[in-house]
Amino acid sequence: MPKLFLPIATCLAALPLPAAAADTFFDYSLRVGHNSNLFEDANDLGGGFAQAEAKLRGSFDIEGSGITYALWHREKRLERYDFGNEHVTGMTLGHKMKLADTVEWTVEAGIQRKAAGDVFLAVPGTVIGYRMTDMTYEMASSLAAQFLGGQNTLKAGVSHLDRGKARFTTDLLLPTKLEADVTALDLTASHIRPGLDGEIGFTLAYRSTFIPDSEQETLLRFPASTLRGSVAYGRKIGETMTMIAEIGGATIMADDLGDDVKKLRPYLRSSLEWKPTESLGFGIGYDQDYAIADIDDPQAEFIQTWKFAASAKLLPKIEAKVTYEIASSEWIYYLYDSETRRFAGTLTFDIGKDHKLEIGYRHVDRREKDPAENYDGHEYFASMSGTF
Repeated sequence: MPKLFLPIATCLAALPLPAAAADTFFDYSLRVGHNSNLFEDANDLGGGFAQAEAKLRGSFDIEGSGITYALWHREKRLERYDFGNEHVTGMTLGHKMKLADTVEWTVEAGIQRKAAGDVFLAVPGTVIGYRMTDMTYEMASSLAAQFLGGQNTLKAGVSHLDRGKARFTTDLLLPTKLEADVTALDLTASHIRPGLDGEIGFTLAYRSTFIPDSEQETLLRFPASTLRGSVAYGRKIGETMTMIAEIGGATIMADDLGDDVKKLRPYLRSSLEWKPTESLGFGIGYDQDYAIADIDDPQAEFIQTWKFAASAKLLPKIEAKVTYEIASSEWIYYLYDSETRRFAGTLTFDIGKDHKLEIGYRHVDRREKDPAENYDGHEYFASMSGTF
């Protein structure tokens, strides 16, 4: 599929779009750098890397309905460890239409193929890696309507991650499956309306994961569900400050949860942005919620995250930005704690016509309950990106 992407994208770009075509864009990004811990684990394998991504996206109208599409491909090459190279190809197609003056329906589907690798075993003088090809299928739909004095939205989405077999860099190990397939279902209902000099929102959200029975015990991955209800409030304070706060409760449901697990916990999402001048900005945020997809634990994690950011425009076309994040994760199945701190600093040069050059530094520091699993990593990079 990746080898066919560029010819297909070229042919699509050459095809005449409908007369009502609204937008067609081509995005690109190129990135090179060095990372002291390429795989972000305790093995500390470092080296150079290069990454390139191309994306064709657009939208057009057909008889009052809006169509959106996107095709993209990403390549990442590692200097020393070929098994860690990435090839990612994906596409999405969306459709939006009005069912009535105040009712709008949207549906979007996507597919992605990812071939990538990781470290299986690293000892002095020997590194054994593996590669897997994963397929992701996604479909989501939403229905939005204006009534009861505000915007009401119903959303439903399903995604399926089909894990491929791991193929190792040594013939002594046969191809085998290391991770289980995961299907996730998301259902959300929300109501947003003006109030208290800002906006007030009410949300009820349900998420559930499904794991094949045959893979649960053998691959240590188990299903779970979460239910959240919350109230949000956002407003602009004066001319320089914007705040958002959302509070509620989240509960987790799963088989064989230990007695020590707190099933019902407060849900929080908050942010405060302050822009005292046109060239200076600050931000702080805090979130806490259950996560049951894209996790390290076999079942679920309760994650608490602090975020800090500051930006300054040094010159009309030069901007500096720093971000710092502290994420504490409580693993639910293993009753295990970890904390990850991430710092990033970038200097961005606007080179005109939607193109920019960026140089930066990133640092990750991971601390776990088992000190042997602690690690950190430093990355220096330069990138160029833009849109035609």
